[in-house]
Amino acid sequence: MSPKITIGISFRNPGHYFTLALQSVFAQTFTDWELILIDDGSSDDSLTIALSLQDPRVRVYCDQESRGLNIRLNQLVQMAKAPYFLRMDADDVMHPQRLEKQYQQLIQHDRNTVIGSAAYSINAASQVTGLRLTCSQQKSGFSARHSFIHPTVAASIEWFQRNPYSEDFIFQRSQDAELWCRTTDHTLFVNLSEPLLYYREGGTFSFSNYLGTSLGLLSLIYTHYSFSHLRFFYLFLVEMIKLAIVCIADRLQMTEYLVSRRYRSLSSERLQPAIVALSIVKQQPLPLG
Repeated sequence: MSPKITIGISFRNPGHYFTLALQSVFAQTFTDWELILIDDGSSDDSLTIALSLQDPRVRVYCDQESRGLNIRLNQLVQMAKAPYFLRMDADDVMHPQRLEKQYQQLIQHDRNTVIGSAAYSINAASQVTGLRLTCSQQKSGFSARHSFIHPTVAASIEWFQRNPYSEDFIFQRSQDAELWCRTTDHTLFVNLSEPLLYYREGGTFSFSNYLGTSLGLLSLIYTHYSFSHLRFFYLFLVEMIKLAIVCIADRLQMTEYLVSRRYRSLSSERLQPAIVALSIVKQQPLPLG
């Protein structure tokens, strides 16, 4: 029988974070899943770890090439056997109930729905630092670019097949923003307020990655607003100012401060269950051969 959910992970040199990401898959309360791992040209030991997993639910693919996340995500969709597809990044961590909670929502909505969630922010030491909230209302056009925290999304396999990620090089770092802007007018976007992912933000900032994302966003601005010169130049100017601020912060080694502004602090009452759930993942053994 086919699994109910396909989890797709593309990885390229995730380092020691990879083990915790894999532990979070095996720590799920919902167990009717398959895991597809695609190596995108790693030079660390992550491929060795992936190949050592001894579980029939796991498939590993390697072509010894580095093709980019947008292309790999489309490959993962093509390889999936389940009716629902869920993605995550190789350096993030799933809450133990992520699959259970999102599957309940997926089967309650029609198959033209994308389900995301809030997320806990974690630092380089895998400590919970705050809470990343999500959009409460669906937006249109360029405003839809931040509709989801990308590694939290899940949808029917048919939806991903009908709406593939753009493989244009300009969107290699902003493939999610392009997808949400392109599909928001004919798709229901649902964000769960419950955090179902530990999103790694601290200690992972890369200015080159941020620059790549900005170039993709500038392309989206042109696509949506080239007919309106005033709106186009306003949004273009805003993105350029943001890019300049990040560039200066990077030179002054202040990017961690900018990253910290993305999330909210947690009260001790809300922090404790986040820590407990993460500790369950950290104690989860892997079926290594």
